[in-house]
Amino acid sequence: MKNKISALGQYIVKSTGRPFNFKQIKMDNIYKGVLFSVGTDDYLVTNDRRELLETIELMTIRTPRDYPGKLARRYTHAKFEKISSKKEEAIVLNGVKYFIIKL
Repeated sequence: MKNKISALGQYIVKSTGRPFNFKQIKMDNIYKGVLFSVGTDDYLVTNDRRELLETIELMTIRTPRDYPGKLARRYTHAKFEKISSKKEEAIVLNGVKYFIIKL
């Protein structure tokens, strides 16, 4: 888990060009270990491409009834519906390749 958070932090530092506090990265409750939030941005992070594709497929299939009442609005947002059209980016950290998709 720490490696995924580190990879996401390095990705954010490279994309913004500014220092970043890694403590701002929050893990998601529904998609544990794959979906992370930083402020209002959500990221899918994994080192297994198959896991990434399975998570994308699961997110596009699910409906508001599949989530708890209070969280249904968050997970059915348009950014989750358009996830299959997003481009994945790769970052290498300690010899391991991580795939990151910004939602």
